[in-house]
Amino acid sequence: MEGILIIDKPSGITSFGVVKKVKRILNVKRAGHTGTLDPIATGVLPICLNEATKIAQFLINDNKEYEACLELGIETDTQDQAGRVIRVSDKIPEDEERIISTFRSFLGKIKQKPPAFSAIKHKGLPLYKLARRGINIDIEHRDVHIYNIVVLRIDLPYVSFVVSCSKGTYIRTLAADIGNMLGCGAHLVKLRRIRSGNFHVNDSYSIESLEDLLKGGMIKDKLIPLDRALIDFPQIKVGEDLARMIRHGKQIFCNDLKDASLSHFNVGENLRITTFNNELIAVAKSLTGYPLTDFKDRRDRVCRLTRVFNA
Repeated sequence: MEGILIIDKPSGITSFGVVKKVKRILNVKRAGHTGTLDPIATGVLPICLNEATKIAQFLINDNKEYEACLELGIETDTQDQAGRVIRVSDKIPEDEERIISTFRSFLGKIKQKPPAFSAIKHKGLPLYKLARRGINIDIEHRDVHIYNIVVLRIDLPYVSFVVSCSKGTYIRTLAADIGNMLGCGAHLVKLRRIRSGNFHVNDSYSIESLEDLLKGGMIKDKLIPLDRALIDFPQIKVGEDLARMIRHGKQIFCNDLKDASLSHFNVGENLRITTFNNELIAVAKSLTGYPLTDFKDRRDRVCRLTRVFNA
């Protein structure tokens, strides 16, 4: 059983807990997720099964999209509803245009300081474990990108919104920063990831449905193949003989590709190497661009293999 299964994570369980349940239900040897969701959060959690765990590193940097709701006027130590209330304000602005313009001000590249209660590690220990002991580590601000943010509904003190953002963006920190800018503070009360890269919540399955899918023999039809999971990577299609040699570690040289099918790619890009039937053989880092007209020596290497997959 190889591929990626999109789970609609329920609230109240960790992402690691979801992986454990899926692994047990499907009886697979290896499983892992491609981006942590907080326990209170729900939504898209891609689970990589067996050979697909090898591509998790290429999916973890995907952009994300969330539906969220914050409550103005209350701050918590975790920046969400799971935390302890540390400040309350009655100075909640009633001007909806001011609220909307404040949200819009976070568009683009911004600096964000990761929360004290997070899984980021300091000297091998997650920050949340240190925070629970009363030890607060000063973490440097990080660059994140807010590609889009739209207020959906204002029902004070609650504001619902949708946001698309880069990897590493903390939506609860975004909520807290918006509250600070409005002068009343805020914390996150609801978070649902609706998209991670090309994976959408409409293609997800609940944990509870897995056993029925398994009994009905339908689970394999629900798995996203490795090649389709990396559909944004430029592709090199090779014949079976070369595919077999690549699986045994052969690097790819220019003169190996005379019968191959290549799409356009640039130096430094990740490439997917497949058979003509779109079976993923390897992921490689390009050492040149396509077309390969710049080669003076047809024996030059085209790319460097980074991951090789079993047949």
